[in-house]
Amino acid sequence: MDIQKKLNVLIVEDSLASYKAIVSVLQNFGFSIFAERAEWKAEFEQRINDETWDIIISDFYLPDFDGRYVISRVKEINPDLPVIIVTEFLPEEAASEFLNLGAAEFLPKSSIIKLPFVVNRELEAYRLKVSQKKAWDMLVHGEELLTRSQKISHLGHFEVIFPEKNTLWSLELYRILGFDFGEIPLMEKVWSLLDPTEHDHIKVVWENLLKDNHSKEMIVTLNTKVGRKKVNLWLEAERFEDSRFRIFGTIHDISDLSELEHSIKLNEQLFKGIFNNSSQAIFLLDLQGHVIRMNRTAVLSFERDEPDIQGLELIRSVFSNSNQESIKKLTYGMKLALKNQSFEIFVSYSLSDGREKYFDCDFYSLTDSSGKILYIVLEAKDITEKIVLERAYAQSQKLEALGTFAGGIAHDFNNLLTPMLAYVSYLNSEWSKTDTNEAIQKSLPAIEGISKSLDRAKNLIQQILTYSKIDNSISKQLDLREHLLQVLKEVRTVSSNQITLFTDLGNEPAYVNADPIQIFQILSNLYENAVFALQETTNPKITISLSKILYEKSELLHVGFMKNTEYWKLGFTDNGSGISPDIIEKIFDPFFTTKGGKGTGLGLPIIYGIMVKMGGTILVNSSVEKGTEFDLYFPAWKTMF
Repeated sequence: MDIQKKLNVLIVEDSLASYKAIVSVLQNFGFSIFAERAEWKAEFEQRINDETWDIIISDFYLPDFDGRYVISRVKEINPDLPVIIVTEFLPEEAASEFLNLGAAEFLPKSSIIKLPFVVNRELEAYRLKVSQKKAWDMLVHGEELLTRSQKISHLGHFEVIFPEKNTLWSLELYRILGFDFGEIPLMEKVWSLLDPTEHDHIKVVWENLLKDNHSKEMIVTLNTKVGRKKVNLWLEAERFEDSRFRIFGTIHDISDLSELEHSIKLNEQLFKGIFNNSSQAIFLLDLQGHVIRMNRTAVLSFERDEPDIQGLELIRSVFSNSNQESIKKLTYGMKLALKNQSFEIFVSYSLSDGREKYFDCDFYSLTDSSGKILYIVLEAKDITEKIVLERAYAQSQKLEALGTFAGGIAHDFNNLLTPMLAYVSYLNSEWSKTDTNEAIQKSLPAIEGISKSLDRAKNLIQQILTYSKIDNSISKQLDLREHLLQVLKEVRTVSSNQITLFTDLGNEPAYVNADPIQIFQILSNLYENAVFALQETTNPKITISLSKILYEKSELLHVGFMKNTEYWKLGFTDNGSGISPDIIEKIFDPFFTTKGGKGTGLGLPIIYGIMVKMGGTILVNSSVEKGTEFDLYFPAWKTMF
């Protein structure tokens, strides 16, 4: 993207429709827009002071101030910043008033089509002024540096006017040559310090300079009173009128320069090596937070090319899709860095394909010897894999704790339930609904409620016992596709016929190493969950797919603990109520359920535990009111033994 087309614009406008129209017409012209709207005076003051803008576009009539205030306030802060007034209900003769106040242009809203051309013109003029100011500052600073550097770098100059042969040496040249300041300057004295071969060569060069206007540069050695010196000799001839001309030259003592240049090059190589080969992503920013450089790791970690974000504001461009909490932390870290304070933060980052990454970030400043801040640095360490592993480990710890709990008390609790169920069964057999005893008739609903509660308790204990047996399961090689067809045949006979079922299971056997009972638990649980989610859906649908995938070409690359092998991917998708973002991370927690009294909260945790035990995993993607997709990954076996 042409950096000249990038535009930070503040639009002072109380009409949202007009704001959108201005943004749209500029974008259609080819501008890459970052725009903010200010409607009230307080908003305008905050944005004009807190942000860096390329141009201001303002209406005249505003709720608690007007265009005159906008122009005058902008000119106080930055006299060169262009302000364009776009308004209605004012005669075009009013344009002279706005221009006298300092506005760059006045346009009626009916002529908004002209706005991109005006913006382009004023933007170029503004950027030219900024460039000229920078150039002037650099020139003034350069003169000062030149004066100092001549002394520091041992650069002497001389001048010879012909035909008079009037000669002038600078003081630094006296020092380089080792002559006293009272010595009469003659170029023959300089040539006498040369080695014989170089002396003969200089004579030829000097004679050629006397014949024509040209320049010559060479490295020679001078035998001065303080020792041999390696110098850079530069000569230039300039001819005047009346057969008069001069030769101007410099002699630069570079005796120590070779070692210095070597050190500089070595330091540059070290910097580039450390910068580009660092395991951490590094962004070099200016004091406004714009990206100057980013290293190779940053390109790979953030999946952004350097030319695309170079010159853009880091937080608004790179982290634009991050959550508000991360953006607040980054903004605060930038402010502290501008105060020469370091700051460490944890932030999330969203990739273009929706994947989430996590980074430990450090903000700090780079200063010169006087302590003046030159640049801001953001170092970001990718800890996505660590976060994923920690979450997986936490989940496995929950499952392990539940398994220990189940093994310790489930059997004993089941023994307590057995006589209770027997007593209730006895009462049911002894007390008939046709019994005329009034007390018995009043007790029957209570007995029925106790019976149902005991059945639910027994079911819960059975689920917990299932948990405790995950590690003791007996695995064998089986065809996942065949088992899936069998489960679907069984569950379809007892589920609602209103649900439309779509299957894409292919024709290839899907061999995996698993416990058949656990496979049944996985498939039946997923189907029952989908049926429950479709209770309130008008046209309920379930889609089940089965396909073989490669690790390198799947989303498993970002899971962090999966093996590099082939997997059978089993997809369960429904168009039901979906899962809200605030609870989706809890669905694999033991005893967490959204079914109320109809669920135990152990179905999905059991599936998760079984999948991890097999070396696979289960991933979920859901949108409220759109549906849910569960993707299960089973390590694939090539043949059936």
